[in-house]
Formats: sequence, structure tokens, C-alpha cells
Amino acid sequence: MIPALSQGLASDAWVKLAPARDDWAAIWQSGQLLRGSGFVPDVLAHAELTLCLEFTLPQVAARVPVRLWQGAAETARAVGLYALPDGALRLVHGDIDLVTPPDMARAGETLSLRYRTCARGRGDIADFTNHDRLQKHRCRSGLAHAARLDELLPRDNRFLQTCHVAAIAEFGLASSDLPALAGGALVTTTTGARPVETLTPGDLLVSATGETLPLRWIERRSRLCLGRQSPVRLRAPYFGLSHDICVTPETRVVRSGPAVEYIFGEERVLARAGDMTSSPGAHRDNQRPVRAFHHLMFDDHACVMVDRCGVETALLADVVAVGDAGQPCNLSQADRTPCLPVLDRAGAQALVAASAKGRRSLT
Repeated sequence: MIPALSQGLASDAWVKLAPARDDWAAIWQSGQLLRGSGFVPDVLAHAELTLCLEFTLPQVAARVPVRLWQGAAETARAVGLYALPDGALRLVHGDIDLVTPPDMARAGETLSLRYRTCARGRGDIADFTNHDRLQKHRCRSGLAHAARLDELLPRDNRFLQTCHVAAIAEFGLASSDLPALAGGALVTTTTGARPVETLTPGDLLVSATGETLPLRWIERRSRLCLGRQSPVRLRAPYFGLSHDICVTPETRVVRSGPAVEYIFGEERVLARAGDMTSSPGAHRDNQRPVRAFHHLMFDDHACVMVDRCGVETALLADVVAVGDAGQPCNLSQADRTPCLPVLDRAGAQALVAASAKGRRSLT
């Protein structure tokens, strides 16, 4: 038995914590267990736990609250997730009761939740994402007790049908909604192409504009790779690649050429990988439920070169925004502004359609 870790555990004066594990208790897709042992009774409190859910609301809006998830523990401690008639989502866990703004979730839309509990009270985060409208909402939870696994694990199998992706991690899963490369991508440096996983801060990389830039930050993060969170595989020889690479859906790549100049009046633009999956050169890759990705950042926003493909790095404002420290403040405009014009989803899909039309005209 050890003392409570913080003031937030005052209600549990003495709490026995489970051993720290960088592991997943369970991962389900469409009701099928992909990893872990499923439900295992667990009365030990955990320093950190993370619940990840993805669900699609019914095509017809309900007039009463719809329960999307219910934890296996006693009701007073179990996690509950509800879709409300006004389009808000409600997360209940112990003494916390969080509600998103109305119209966050409409009938037929796909959304996800990343809910992280932290016994120290520093990383209690609930991130809601609407994948159809690319809207996000973050809440601070402030749970007053150290959570147990049975509070997050499903009460019965019907919730595994409601939520087509469900996962519980026995650690604090950091947000990976940032530009990132999976291992194996060969990044151009001043000493030649190197696998992204071998890079370290201070290495000199060659940007898409030909500049030599020192790498300031690189971090490896695990990511759940199912459903709308699946990474995107960019296929060679498209995008100037000599080998396939895997990126997060949020990663934007440099696009140029006659179609870009004609449609957007720009020499080069950035297009989000997740918005180009209707093209033959990009598709979702859900072969592995969990993968590690590498996030890179320079002093200012820039794009690295992977073969002849420009791939963006992270903006400081975005790194701070997805972290547990909260929203960015006192950042310069340069830390918030992408290095090239950014296409929205409609623009990226228009570019894909124009490129496909151009290819057909050549055949």
C-alpha cells in the first residue's frame, strides 16, 4: 500500500496502484478482440488509463439520450458515454460529468473519444473528434480518484457493437493527431537518406525548398490504427516516392503541377493525406491495430523530403494544442502559420479528381 499520489486522491487516502505497464488491456474492432484478454476483473487503481472509442450514430436522430458505452464497474464509478438529442455528447465517470457543445454529433456521423485518466491529476483529458466535419472538442476531467480497469472495460458485448472500435490502454496514450511518419521512411539529410527512427535533435535535414534545417524535436508515439484513426499509406511511384511510406491522416504533403496552378492559383500547396484516399496513390492501412509514429519539428514550419515527396513537419502551436498542457498561448504568428497554403477537404478531393481526369486523358 502506498500513499495517495495527489490531492485529487483525497477520497482514497491509501491507494494500491497496479504496476505501470506500457501495454493495451484490450482492443476490439466490430466486436472482435484483436489484442489483450478482454474483460479481466481488476480492483487495482492505475496511475494512468486511456479509453479510445469510435462510433457512428444512427441515421435517424434519437429523441432521447442514447447510451454508447457503459463500464463494467458499479454505476457510481463506471464510465458512461451518451449521445444527447441536441447533438451533444456526455461523458460521465465517478464525480465528473462532461458535456460537449450542442451539434457536436449529428445523425449518421462518425466520432471518436480519447479519454485519459491520470492519478496525479495532470493528464485528465477527454478529446472528442467529429471525423466527418473535422471538429474537435477538449474537456479537462479532474477525476477525484485513481481509475480501475473495470471502470473502463465494457459492461457487456452490445457496447462493442455500438462502438465499432474500442480500446483500453494501461498507460496515458498521448494524442498523435499531428503530422508523423512511420518507421522505415527515408528522410533526406545532409549526409544522405536516413530512416526516420534514427534521427535525433540537431541532425541537419534538407527541406522541400532545398534549405538545410536543424531538427529541433522528434518524438515517437504509439497510435491506435483502426477505423478513422487508420494511417494512410502513400504508394510509390505516386507523390515522387520510390518506396511506400505510412503517415498519419493529419499529415499534409506538398502538391504541385499544372492542376494545382489552374485550380488554386498557387505553385505549391499542402494537402492532407486523409483527404486523398480516393486516389490510387493513397489508401488507409489498418493491417496493424497499433503502430509507432515519429513526429518532427523545426524552428519554423517546413517540409522534409522523403525521396522527391515533401512531407510537412509539426507546427509548434499544434504540438502544444494536442499536449496535456492545454491550449497554446503567447506564441508568435510564425508558430501558428503553415509554410504553404493548405487545402481543405473539398479542395484536396477536387485535386484528386482533376489528377484522375488528367491521367485518363493520357490513356
